[in-house]
Amino acid sequence: MDRSKHNDIVRHASAMADKASFVADDFAQALFPRTDVIFNDRMRSNAQQYLRSVVGQIEQRICIIATQDLGVSQQVLLGIAQGGDGQSYAMLEQSGLLKAPEIVQHLFVKTQQSELAARLLQKISQEDLESTLTRHLDHEDPAVAEAAMGLLIAQSKTTGAAGQIAASLADLPPEIAYAFAWPVTAALAKLSGFSGPQLQQATERLLAAHDESAGVARKAERLAQLLDQSEAEKNSIPHPMRDGLTLFVARLARQSGLTSDQIVAFTAEPNMARFVVVMRAADFPVQEALSIFAALDGGDHILTAATYGETDRDRCLALVSRWASPDAYQNAERLLSDDFLDIQRK
Repeated sequence: MDRSKHNDIVRHASAMADKASFVADDFAQALFPRTDVIFNDRMRSNAQQYLRSVVGQIEQRICIIATQDLGVSQQVLLGIAQGGDGQSYAMLEQSGLLKAPEIVQHLFVKTQQSELAARLLQKISQEDLESTLTRHLDHEDPAVAEAAMGLLIAQSKTTGAAGQIAASLADLPPEIAYAFAWPVTAALAKLSGFSGPQLQQATERLLAAHDESAGVARKAERLAQLLDQSEAEKNSIPHPMRDGLTLFVARLARQSGLTSDQIVAFTAEPNMARFVVVMRAADFPVQEALSIFAALDGGDHILTAATYGETDRDRCLALVSRWASPDAYQNAERLLSDDFLDIQRK
């Protein structure tokens, strides 16, 4: 056997031995998931694609700042800055640094957004979907027209092929940009062997210049606010086929007091139960709620008029109010509940 191949096998076997203790954990998670949310193959593929794209964009931007602004001339960093293939993703994936809870939660929401977009395109043409925003370009209020144009431009930077996901750094909340940037910086330092302070300085500059207001979510929130204030629109019921997915989510989030991420996450749950509760709390008419459910559902689930109409609105309002509380408060409330404390005492 070729000696180099023999050494590769030895190194591979050694690496497998290091990870062997985690096999049972992986298998248990596959056999006994802790939620009823189903992750299909397209979602898994999109998640990996999105992660690679974000890491690649961040590492290239850091290298550009380091080499062009801070005078670093290290060859690996120069190559990445000039568009060469980066290597941070493989290292970060193997290390487990991409499994940080905040990164995974962000990834889940982005992947589910892409899933909803794919479902919507099965029920409405791309042309009709685009017209949901272009109709606001002639709005009598110049601020609405300007906000609609801003959202159109932001969305154009994150629109991939049907069923695929695209990444834009502007769409990263500051805490997510931070969670990605520093592990990427550490990986670049290891890959390049460069020990100078310029890499960290480049990352600090990247984070300082990060402008979340240029992203799709903030543009959608701005347009949703203006439409709610508009006499012609403020009483209209949001609908993904009339507003487009992003604006619909922003409008519903604004009406319910929840975040856009929560609204998207609720649509991934079985029968979209929490999403239905949000619509009922917002007092959406029956036919509108059924139509919205049908537009976003990815399976054969059916929401009936009887089920929706008989759902107690006061209870829904109470639930939505609870879900709107800060996560830390909700978690503390759960841990302090009588049922949880009774279990802990046993």
